[in-house]
Amino acid sequence: MKFFFLRHTSLNVKKDIFYGQTDLDVSDSFSHELKVIKEKIKTERINFSNFVVYSSPLKRCLKLAKNLHNEINIDDRLKEMNLGDWEMKEFSSIEKKEIEKWENDLLNYKIPNGETNKDFLKRLKSFTDEIINLKKDVFIVAHAGSINGMISNLTGEPFDKLVKNYWEKISYGSLSLILNKNHKNTIKFLGK
Repeated sequence: MKFFFLRHTSLNVKKDIFYGQTDLDVSDSFSHELKVIKEKIKTERINFSNFVVYSSPLKRCLKLAKNLHNEINIDDRLKEMNLGDWEMKEFSSIEKKEIEKWENDLLNYKIPNGETNKDFLKRLKSFTDEIINLKKDVFIVAHAGSINGMISNLTGEPFDKLVKNYWEKISYGSLSLILNKNHKNTIKFLGK
């Protein structure tokens, strides 16, 4: 089985803003980014008729998914992490001690009125457990955090390690692939 993960395209938001589940629209360069993504899909020989396609319900993912395929399964569990009181705030506006607490306990720190990464991963695990049982190739349009979480769940790589090592690789419009052979999931590539 193949699990392809596609991150949404760029957004109309400043670089240092926390935007988790805020339903932002895509940027003005969407058409150009879509062409680039379609080339990646062509290069990887992805035929959507052989895949079950899923998307986060947030418009930045759904708009992309609908421009790639007609049959989309929308799943709320694919949403980005709920950043609660940090949503749409500049990184620099959050108390430094709170950021440090978060960075020092990435899995358990609860953002005020948001969720912990542990809860986030649990939500994503219910989705990945389901898609493994499909025994079909899957194509998922989602968010950087969600993609890292699903890769962690599928491969057993610790989430905090993935986030630290690969966060920037999962850039806007990037494609990642996990292969399942003999009941073992391995990373084929990240952020292509």
